Amino acid sequence: MVDNKVINIHEQWYSILGEKISLIEPYHYVKLSKIFPPPKLPASRKNGTVIEVLPYIRQKVKMWGADVLRAENIKTLIEEVDDVSDEKFSDVESMNEDQDFLQNKNKLSRFDCIASLLASSECTVTQDIFRTLSQFPIAFPLIIPGLVDANKFKVLLPLLIGPVIKWEMKPGTIIENHLFSDPFKMIVAVRIGANSLGKSTILNQLMTSDSMFSSSCEPRAEYGIPHMVSGSVEFTG
Repeated sequence: MVDNKVINIHEQWYSILGEKISLIEPYHYVKLSKIFPPPKLPASRKNGTVIEVLPYIRQKVKMWGADVLRAENIKTLIEEVDDVSDEKFSDVESMNEDQDFLQNKNKLSRFDCIASLLASSECTVTQDIFRTLSQFPIAFPLIIPGLVDANKFKVLLPLLIGPVIKWEMKPGTIIENHLFSDPFKMIVAVRIGANSLGKSTILNQLMTSDSMFSSSCEPRAEYGIPHMVSGSVEFTG
């Protein structure tokens, strides 16, 4: 039971997860492990960033500290100071290389973190993680790309229907929500055109929490769009 099973990652996701990732089974999720300090990834690093923060995020979820996945908090896991000497940028001949460097900066995304966490968890662990995350103002993946096959997607709907979501709307008032059951309502946004301010930016204006959906306006979005967001669907209850 103590031997972790691994998931072989499709090469398309190597840059954020590497070649393999451990499957999170109930035994490993429940077992108390050592306490991980918040990671501080250099802003210049791109490869393998999500895999480095997953142990810390999983620990926070287990300790009901999943607010680390809010947009304003996920950016604190990256060092603001680049680990590159000033000499590199003083060389005029390396200007083109500098542009490539800037485009390849760390693209750590909370959506990538949540999607990778759920995609690498056994189904009962996924449900438990979801029960915890649902207590926080976070958008969840409904459709995520498969880690093994880049041409396939996972639909999480079967795992999300069962749990009853409860939260305290105000002191003494507990609200229950049965996801995707009557009278559950869903607002759907569809992109039309190529405007830089898309559907997620508009939906965020309706939310009580800033940057609930992954968008071009959330903190550190200037470092690029999330790796795994193409073809994925986010929702909130």
